[in-house]
Amino acid sequence: MFRFIKLLTLVALAPVSNADCLEPEALKTLDYQYEQALRTGDREFLQQLLLPDFVWVHNHAVAHESKADLLARLGPGYQAPKSREPSDVKVIRTATTAVIHGLSTVDKFTDGPRQANSYRFMRTYVKQGDECRLLAGQTMKVWSTETDN
Repeated sequence: MFRFIKLLTLVALAPVSNADCLEPEALKTLDYQYEQALRTGDREFLQQLLLPDFVWVHNHAVAHESKADLLARLGPGYQAPKSREPSDVKVIRTATTAVIHGLSTVDKFTDGPRQANSYRFMRTYVKQGDECRLLAGQTMKVWSTETDN
């Protein structure tokens, strides 16, 4: 009986394995963390999340950034926006790859009028073991607005 109770205790304390980081709600949470890491300049989080060959294509391929480029841009002197908020987020996936897409509105700090930009985004995550890592992203500006707020 003692062995049975000990075995039950070990099973109850064992970590849950094979968590599905590509499950839509889990991936939306991870992607929101990515958005907030961009907003705050959290290079440590991004260092872990981005795959070595990561690429981000901006606005009709006018610019693109590698992992090293993005981390450098978020370094000293980075002016963090006031907010980055995703909306209308959807996930499509296979067993080891997921694409998340939606809108992201970035409200910037400026010395003048308020400026908010909205971007259509699409990002590709891949599952490696129990972790999801970001391989690529693309954004395209949808609209920009300035107000006196």
